[in-house]
Amino acid sequence: MTVVKGIEQFCSYFEREAAAIARVSVTEGPDMETGAGNQFRYQKTLYVTAIDTLAGLRFHKSAYPQLARRNRERFTRFLKEYGSWPEGDLVSLPFLKDELEAAKLLDRPLGRYVLAKMSKFSTEDGGTLPVSKMDEPLPTLLALATTEKEEEAINEYQHLALFYRYRNSLVHESRQPGKTMERVFACEVPSYHGYIGDSRWYLAYPVPLFEELLKRSIAGFRAYLVSNQIDPYSLVEDKARW
Repeated sequence: MTVVKGIEQFCSYFEREAAAIARVSVTEGPDMETGAGNQFRYQKTLYVTAIDTLAGLRFHKSAYPQLARRNRERFTRFLKEYGSWPEGDLVSLPFLKDELEAAKLLDRPLGRYVLAKMSKFSTEDGGTLPVSKMDEPLPTLLALATTEKEEEAINEYQHLALFYRYRNSLVHESRQPGKTMERVFACEVPSYHGYIGDSRWYLAYPVPLFEELLKRSIAGFRAYLVSNQIDPYSLVEDKARW
């Protein structure tokens, strides 16, 4: 098999997998939780598993022995370089605000900036707000930080980092984190949900986001393989044993 054919066969397989995941459905039974909620969780878990697989091949241990052992860094770097996710570079202000408040750092330039930006939005309408409307780029916030703790918090609550934490909840705990009701608040982009009588914003990463990230990752990885003429099957181990 030529390299070109190998790349096409490999990427086509993952494209078919993405399409199959999108068709997953759950029939609600008398002893089950809400069918839609389980369906979303299963789909998201399958999507991140596929992204994980691509990340492991892109940063294979043969070429990246150190990075291959650092799951978080490998996963987030792959999404940053191949996922074409602009919101991933933004920092979640609600998460950051809570961290600064707990550390008693709100009454500083960074904290005041975060509070001022968040004050422009209200949860009282009980609606949704795309994260792109509220959140800020990492460099903007780092320029306001004056302590190591502030810088750590900014990096910790970038959406790329939060998405990895979400992925861990799905894969290792079999649950979706958060209190958002995706069946009620239909959205296709990462968003905050507000509830009347509650001043807190709740973050939602909806199923369409996971689907798009996988599709973009496949396209980005395909371009990398073609550009460097790499046979992806040369990176797959134990091919003849199963």
